[in-house]
Amino acid sequence: MIVETFSHYQTITEKEFCCVPAVLQMIQGRRGLSYHTQDQIGYELGLIVPQGLEHLFDKVRTGNEPSAGYGTQTSREEFSIQKYFVRNNLPLRLTKLRPTSLHELSEQILTSLKEDADVIICYNSQILFGDGDIEHVSLIQQFDTLNRKILVVDPAIGVPKLRNAQLDRLLGAVTNDAVSDNSGLWIVSDEKK
Repeated sequence: MIVETFSHYQTITEKEFCCVPAVLQMIQGRRGLSYHTQDQIGYELGLIVPQGLEHLFDKVRTGNEPSAGYGTQTSREEFSIQKYFVRNNLPLRLTKLRPTSLHELSEQILTSLKEDADVIICYNSQILFGDGDIEHVSLIQQFDTLNRKILVVDPAIGVPKLRNAQLDRLLGAVTNDAVSDNSGLWIVSDEKK
């Protein structure tokens, strides 16, 4: 059985260090909600970049590299995605889940997609795809339960926008907490559900 969201995402490539803002743009676009630039969204989410690159952004923070790497700081309360939804009057809520087994991972993805929720994966891209960042976010567009494969919408620069992955590799990529405890599934649903 293949389960997918009711409509596909319009793929967006991230600006450097802006995978979370790009994913939020895709979610808001799919839901017919307007959205700001990646710079604006990133700033609201605590975007921090290396010194010397601030000229690439309209408004940004610079400083020492956080343990999870440069990018947004959504694990900090003031920069959380839920606060971003509230500040921008978006009728959305975020639930973070950390599956510990293939069965749990499969059930959480399946249930979320059936309910037309957006499934963000926060994962180690090097484990899932053999390239990229040790903490990255993408979207799951499709889940083939029979073959245990997912179709990932990846905003990363220089990679295919749609990438296939095995569910067991995804479990390893979202449970690897060598960087932070932020990894897992981030489910975006209607505020009213």
